[in-house]
Amino acid sequence: MSARSPNLREGGLVPRSPKGEGGFSLIEVVIVVALIAFVYAVAIPQFNLKSGQEVATKLNMLAGDVRSASDLAVLTGGTYRLVFYLNSGEYVLEQADRSDVYLGSDKIDRDPSEQEEKDAAQAFDQKFADYVQLAGEAVADPKGDKQIPPTSPVVSAKDKLKPVVWTPVENLEWAKRTIGPNLMFKDIQAEHHGNKQELSELGPEGRAMVYIFPNGYVERAVLHISYKKDEMTPDDSQEPYTLTTNPYEGTADTQTGYVDVDEHEDKSDTD
Repeated sequence: MSARSPNLREGGLVPRSPKGEGGFSLIEVVIVVALIAFVYAVAIPQFNLKSGQEVATKLNMLAGDVRSASDLAVLTGGTYRLVFYLNSGEYVLEQADRSDVYLGSDKIDRDPSEQEEKDAAQAFDQKFADYVQLAGEAVADPKGDKQIPPTSPVVSAKDKLKPVVWTPVENLEWAKRTIGPNLMFKDIQAEHHGNKQELSELGPEGRAMVYIFPNGYVERAVLHISYKKDEMTPDDSQEPYTLTTNPYEGTADTQTGYVDVDEHEDKSDTD
């Protein structure tokens, strides 16, 4: 009897695979790779978040920015405000066009939107035109060809009566900052707020301000920071964080958990 011939291929002999011991098919390999990629995409970000390293970095940056804004106010003699966009976790530093900015004693329900501030400035200009008209007509300058515009105590005080104009501080140090994309501001309450500025009530365009004055005084404020479930929903299954300002030191402290702080309490009276 002759021996069974092996399979032949160019360049040599290839033995037959034993029955039942075949390798993975292409489809099986693709499915396994896809499953591994899915697990990596879902599990790794969550692991990194729960490690706390990202959170610590973001919160330390935010606390450092509060201190930097206070130092800048002292150095320049200007008035500033930190504007926080609640759902995106972004914040910017803005400077007033004058230093005489006052919070006042009235507590507002919410901070104005960008459009509301623009509308208020436009309404002021339209109203102020009536006061200019009441001041009378311009008169000719007897010493020249120029016209002397009408004046009155009200007209002369226009720059102090008009709404404050805020512009972003634009330099390499103060580009727009963010604690996102995985964190958001759940709510913020500052000295000039009558109530907490809550994301759930303000909506996607909601923002809140914390003011910094020329002497370095940072408005008393408490900010609650949460993980983001979606664009408008904090993830309450993960522990939040609390940042509080120290007005007279121009600094901020952070701590784990949702801590209620009385932002209207004057710590200088209790120390």
